[in-house]
Amino acid sequence: MPQPLSNDLRKRIIEAKMRGDSEDKIATEKEVNKSTITKLWALYRETGSYEPRPNPNGRKPALSPQQLEQITNKINEHPDITLQELINVLELPVCVSALCRTVNNKLGFCFKKNSARHRAKSGGCKGQTRGMESNSARNGYR
Repeated sequence: MPQPLSNDLRKRIIEAKMRGDSEDKIATEKEVNKSTITKLWALYRETGSYEPRPNPNGRKPALSPQQLEQITNKINEHPDITLQELINVLELPVCVSALCRTVNNKLGFCFKKNSARHRAKSGGCKGQTRGMESNSARNGYR
């Protein structure tokens, strides 16, 4: 696919067209196709600018800003609500894993385990606590 025209070249083409130069003359001088000049001139007449149109490609978000606000409100009202309950109550068009990523990354919530369920302690330290040590101390360099 060819490279898009620079804004400088676009500007020079429009200025030449405004001076009254023919499309054939501009095409040979600027080394562009005649159809490019026609499309650029139509863009300029339509928008008043020679800037390229924005590219609307890419994946659209599955959840609207209103739905994100509803999720935030529901989590604030019921902090112990599960993701599946959120999907069912708000009738969201996403799966549990997608909602989990949204809640964690976009909304900034994190999952905190119940404090009553502690993990079993490892027998490795035997009462001694090891603090943070630098990489050089761990590798034998002091």
